[in-house]
Amino acid sequence: MKLIYIIIFLFINIFSSNIFSQTIAIVNVQSLIDNNKIYQKTVKDIEINQEKYLKDFKIMENELTLKLNEIEESKLILSKEEINNQINNYNNQFSQFSILIEKFNLHYQNEIIKIRETILKEILKLLEKYALENSVDLILDSNTYLIASNSLDITIDINSELEKLNFNLEYKDFEEN
Repeated sequence: MKLIYIIIFLFINIFSSNIFSQTIAIVNVQSLIDNNKIYQKTVKDIEINQEKYLKDFKIMENELTLKLNEIEESKLILSKEEINNQINNYNNQFSQFSILIEKFNLHYQNEIIKIRETILKEILKLLEKYALENSVDLILDSNTYLIASNSLDITIDINSELEKLNFNLEYKDFEEN
């Protein structure tokens, strides 16, 4: 019987390093990015920048609508060949307009992605620093677990450090080619 106790005792001592729990922390990265004041200001600047283009796009859209109405009204007057030419011309202009809108949307979508990546890099630096200073073995994003204690959430700590940083978020203006 003593032999069994000795074996169990040795077994526990040998494998005890694997038994100890690791320090885990949780952070809400999405919240850190979305609620960052510099990010919010930059997004507002982008929206203001987009306004000048949106006005031009609205004018172009109205011109296309007028052109379509003219085609509809002239169907009785013009020959089929002339109507087909006008329709082809309209379709080409509409296609160019659609491509321009797609480029515009894609451009600003990519700019926002770049800005979010910049903030994410800063957050990762802060998380590395936090992990080293607080001996944290594992940091999970709040979207990768189901339930955890609120005491594990370090989002507020990281947010306060992130707010202290004064990084520059730049974006490129849309260029019509």
